[in-house]
Amino acid sequence: MNIAWRLMTLGVGAGAGFVAKNLVDVVWEKALGKRKPTGDGDDLDQSFFEVLVFSGVTAMVTAMTAEAVRRASEKAYGRRTARIENAAREERA
Repeated sequence: MNIAWRLMTLGVGAGAGFVAKNLVDVVWEKALGKRKPTGDGDDLDQSFFEVLVFSGVTAMVTAMTAEAVRRASEKAYGRRTARIENAAREERA
């Protein structure tokens, strides 16, 4: 694997995780009208089940977003490298 692909997947993965987490945070607070669990001592008044559901939903949305973005970037990168390879072949011919 080349360095460009590794850097692209690193950036895309970090961006997807950031977007997914913020999306879940906003939807959780707006749809349920509850504040999101923060993981510190301030959320002890929330039930364990609520914190568990929030964690599961966050993990699921983050994984789904990362996979969708990975597939899209893999397709785009594949098209780009195919064009470069075709141009190189045409130059040699």
